[in-house]
Amino acid sequence: MTETAINLSHELPNKSLAQKITDLVVDLYYPSESDEKVEFFDAPFAIEGTPDAANLKMFLGIPPEVNTSEWDFETFFRPLIKKEDWFGEEELLWVKAAEELKILLETLLTDIKIYRFGIIEIDVYLIGKPLEGNCVGIKTKVIET
Repeated sequence: MTETAINLSHELPNKSLAQKITDLVVDLYYPSESDEKVEFFDAPFAIEGTPDAANLKMFLGIPPEVNTSEWDFETFFRPLIKKEDWFGEEELLWVKAAEELKILLETLLTDIKIYRFGIIEIDVYLIGKPLEGNCVGIKTKVIET
């Protein structure tokens, strides 16, 4: 177990998974052409595993014809945890929160899927299945022109 995972278990022992995720994304923005807020996502699916893209679109009210693609877990987190030479204290705190979020999600969720809906303004949903309860995750938007 990594030091960060150990810290997470001591710092957040009695909080729900939803609250742990919410606490870690409170000041987290996803870097793209327009830095967008990362938010907790509660997807009350009563199914085994995570939903496929079509089911998630239906749940979210996204038309079936909207472009859909997937990211892998590492690709999603790469820009969040990348440290730049110019980072100050605030940016380093964002990286630390993103690293802790990454460990939390990969430790406590199974069947993680990352769906991207759209072409230029892309809604991104990272969703997975906790040991108990319905699917949860995070959502954000990326701008790619």
